Amino acid sequence: MNFAACFRNKVHNMGLQAARLAIAAALAMSSAIVCVLTPIPAAHSQELLSPGDWLEKLDRDHNKMVSPAGHVHARGRVLDVDIERPGSITILVDAIESADKTIRMPAMEMPFHVTNRRMLQGLRPGDVIDFEAARLKTAVMITRIRKAH
Repeated sequence: MNFAACFRNKVHNMGLQAARLAIAAALAMSSAIVCVLTPIPAAHSQELLSPGDWLEKLDRDHNKMVSPAGHVHARGRVLDVDIERPGSITILVDAIESADKTIRMPAMEMPFHVTNRRMLQGLRPGDVIDFEAARLKTAVMITRIRKAH
């Protein structure tokens, strides 16, 4: 595989923002690097998803990606809610640990992305919530939320 094809594959896998950073870094490291990006073939264009669409797909597919032992159930207090794409919530959370030990965190204030930003509707700072989180790809993301009773 030549350099251009290899680089094009990396760009496709990383996403547009990360690709821009990689290109900037490559150009900064060597002015001798010349790369030509060609359009991704139409067969692959359906795989390119917006951040919101990618998270919705993750929401649908997360149960296939993570074993039940990789999920963690926790309780916390909402500090901030950002419902914009991709959607995140900052929680003051007690220490959490999944059964398979892939998630271990001490008690802390932590921003989490959610797999579906619709979960954030109706949540306000100060709400006490019960939530379920799983490690999806490289991030710990919330897969379910509900207000605690």
